[in-house]
Amino acid sequence: MNTTQENNKDNQIEQIEKKVKIQKPKKADFRMHAHVNPLNETLFPYPLNYNQVDWSLHYPKKFGKDPLKLYLNTLEYPISYDDQVNPEGSQSIVDFLDIGCGFGGLCFALSQNYPDKYTFGMEIRGKVVNYVGEKIRALRNEGEAHNVSVIRTNTMRHLPQYFRKNSLEKIFICFPDPHFKKKNYRRRIVNSGLLSEYAYLLKSNGRIYCITDVEELHNWHVQHLEKHKMFKRVQDVEEDSAAKLIWNSTEEGKKVERNKGSKFIIVCEKV
Repeated sequence: MNTTQENNKDNQIEQIEKKVKIQKPKKADFRMHAHVNPLNETLFPYPLNYNQVDWSLHYPKKFGKDPLKLYLNTLEYPISYDDQVNPEGSQSIVDFLDIGCGFGGLCFALSQNYPDKYTFGMEIRGKVVNYVGEKIRALRNEGEAHNVSVIRTNTMRHLPQYFRKNSLEKIFICFPDPHFKKKNYRRRIVNSGLLSEYAYLLKSNGRIYCITDVEELHNWHVQHLEKHKMFKRVQDVEEDSAAKLIWNSTEEGKKVERNKGSKFIIVCEKV
């Protein structure tokens, strides 16, 4: 077979692959326990610092790589954090961060409504991350979702190891585990120490969004955010298009809506 015939064959295979539809995953195949103790030792890989994070793995189209290959930091789609990465790939391009993204409802909504922004979801549950990742791959095969990605990690322990100072525009915390018992308050994703980390990573005037259906937890959010010197509360929340998205984009938010429950939101800006 000569070179021309080989090239023609490669082109035919490429065209066939493009025509193959990748089925979107079903949530029922990826269900697992809703709660994981974030204070446990991390038993999966994580970067020692942000220089080890290769963003070309998460947003491959921007860097000219295969958009259908997944790197999720799960057993099925592992990531190896080397001492050095491509200097271009180590420069974070993430604009929006969804902490505890669950099944990715908000991530996909942000991707569609902000096509020029890059959204990144962080989730500690491996099966749930696989679901979001496989849905992203299916959408990318259809020419969508090139500006959204997800990873398995423990945000409470490793968040500053992924991002540089003053690099994020928005951080979202949607329907987090309320940890009702007083002895478990230290597991809450909003506390004084973590708020300082969020402020460190947010750009000037960057915003943090917290929504819950538990009024007691909302009061906790308000208390900690309003007394933190790096944040001021945003009053005209109804004017914020991102705040509108978090209302019903997540699976939990839709569940609360079906059950006619209440939702409580606070948006704050870095000063």
